[in-house]
Amino acid sequence: MNKNITWKELKALDDIYRFKKSRAIIQSHPYIKHLIYEKGILDLKPDNIKVIISTDRFEEFYEREFKKPYEEAKRFLIENEIKPTANKAFTFEEVRTLMFIAENKVELRNNPTTIEDFSNEFFDISKYLKNRKSVKDAVFKILNIQRFSLDEKVNQWRLVVDNKNPKGVIMCENKSYLKQPWIAEETQTKLWYVGGNNIAIIDDIDESDLSKPIYYSCDWDLAGLQIFSRIKAKLKERNKKICLLFPNEPHKRISTYIPYHDSHWSLTKTLSGLILEDFTKKELELIKSLIDKEEWIEEESFDIIKMIKDVL
Repeated sequence: MNKNITWKELKALDDIYRFKKSRAIIQSHPYIKHLIYEKGILDLKPDNIKVIISTDRFEEFYEREFKKPYEEAKRFLIENEIKPTANKAFTFEEVRTLMFIAENKVELRNNPTTIEDFSNEFFDISKYLKNRKSVKDAVFKILNIQRFSLDEKVNQWRLVVDNKNPKGVIMCENKSYLKQPWIAEETQTKLWYVGGNNIAIIDDIDESDLSKPIYYSCDWDLAGLQIFSRIKAKLKERNKKICLLFPNEPHKRISTYIPYHDSHWSLTKTLSGLILEDFTKKELELIKSLIDKEEWIEEESFDIIKMIKDVL
């Protein structure tokens, strides 16, 4: 739900954190309503319901969920001269995606593509940038381009959050964690995006990276686990091993039949067609349970920092 927060709501939350209140007109936003009426983390001032105030639970909540991401995003917007008047309508997820694009701008400039392919790769909708001029303008500004090339080559971008002295390498199915570079810093790891059609990039990973422990973070659904098997086979060719990051909150399950999810278990095949030998006994037990109940676990529901620290 918080992915739909715009910069306006996020700034208001920061004001509430610093000043204990905000007069911003954000009460109608679904996430803010959720925090007020369902979670009791925010409240309305008794004598003026147009003012949102903090509760004794808000400070801890904000520091856990938003403080560092907001500070990183604010610094990014200032450094890239993306003015407040231009980004108020940005969602927080859009800002995070722009930060990720900036982190990889050299690679992206050297691998031209179409606006549709770029939109689909980074915003999951091929016409996203065409329909969001402010976001498109910000992308062009970050990449220092006037338009995208019309090349239709396959995208194999080296999308990485580097670390000078990594203890390990985390290969991620989704780009969400790469949009949060502080994860790599706090866990002293290097993050690689290897999801979707980006598997071939493994051939270009430096041998020094592969000498470190390698883990794969993914959605625990059929598509995510199929990608794991493909990565495992590719690394085996280089005599390297990879392990799955096991969900530290496996109870956070979701039905596979929800609008934004299209990876469903194949109930007519043993283990949905997955390769049994690729998984440990513990992993197989969870996979079988998810298949039986037609559920999945979203990668973003993990406490990724804790998971990484537990294995490295």
